[in-house]
Amino acid sequence: MAFTGISGVNDGGNLIGTYLSSNSVRPRVSVALLLVSILAGPLLFGTRVSHTIAVEIVNFHVAGHTVLALSLLSAVLTLGVTWRLSIPTSTTMALAGGMVGTVVAAGRAGWIEWPGIIKVSVGLVGSVLVGFGVAFVLSTLLWMLMRKFPKVGFSGGRAQVVTIALQGLAYGANDQEKAIGLTAVLLMLIQHQSHYQVTWWAIFLPWIFWMTGFFAGGLRIAKTVSGHVFRLRDMAAVSTQLGAAVTVGAAAFLGLPVSTTQTTDGSLFGTGTALHPYQVRWNTVGKFFKVWALTLPLAVAMGMATMGAIRLMRIL
Repeated sequence: MAFTGISGVNDGGNLIGTYLSSNSVRPRVSVALLLVSILAGPLLFGTRVSHTIAVEIVNFHVAGHTVLALSLLSAVLTLGVTWRLSIPTSTTMALAGGMVGTVVAAGRAGWIEWPGIIKVSVGLVGSVLVGFGVAFVLSTLLWMLMRKFPKVGFSGGRAQVVTIALQGLAYGANDQEKAIGLTAVLLMLIQHQSHYQVTWWAIFLPWIFWMTGFFAGGLRIAKTVSGHVFRLRDMAAVSTQLGAAVTVGAAAFLGLPVSTTQTTDGSLFGTGTALHPYQVRWNTVGKFFKVWALTLPLAVAMGMATMGAIRLMRIL
């Protein structure tokens, strides 16, 4: 519940920040579209990413409840630190780092599935670069078309309705599936099942917790994203959102867990660079990269600290 709720604060604020910045769509409409699309994402596009998170990083069927709980606690503590800084970061990094740190501190490094770690790393780094590139190209093409056909009106509101829905679907099929996968593992352990499967409960419960977190604190993160990197107008908002949606959606089909937060920020950097590079607040961009670089080692350290504390308590 805590991990998914904080994901709603962190990721929800980052997503809604680009919508609020452009003012093309009413906030209530943006929020409703986003929430419905996130729920529909795993139902329409499958749950490949949930399998990667739940099975391909740490074998929780062998590791058990304690390692799962401490991995999540480590991710929550890591995300709490970055939330206090009002900076959106990667829940994927926080979760993967917490898993690795917990297992290493338990003296069970053999439980780590290193091909899965490599898969996550490739997805995280690649999504930012691809998001930047796609948004840069889309922004450049739209700008050229508008110059060539100035009499053709650009309906930012209508276009954003589509991109909001696409981005929500992509998030639901990727980022949200981290919570779905872990919920499925928890249900599997409780029911003493050995076969991984995603039930309706595993999809619906994380969505409820995500919404709770979003409404509780997502707007604080949105204020950092909205206008503090690059002031979005209609066309820029569309290219940013579409670039992120395409990148995250493609990763979901490949089963690559990526960070919608980082991908959206990468797209935002790409849009700003293509349109007005001198108006991009590069000091804020640098702050984002510093937090991203800190997240993984911080999460590993949190995992090792929480497991170390539990082992010490058992000895005492």
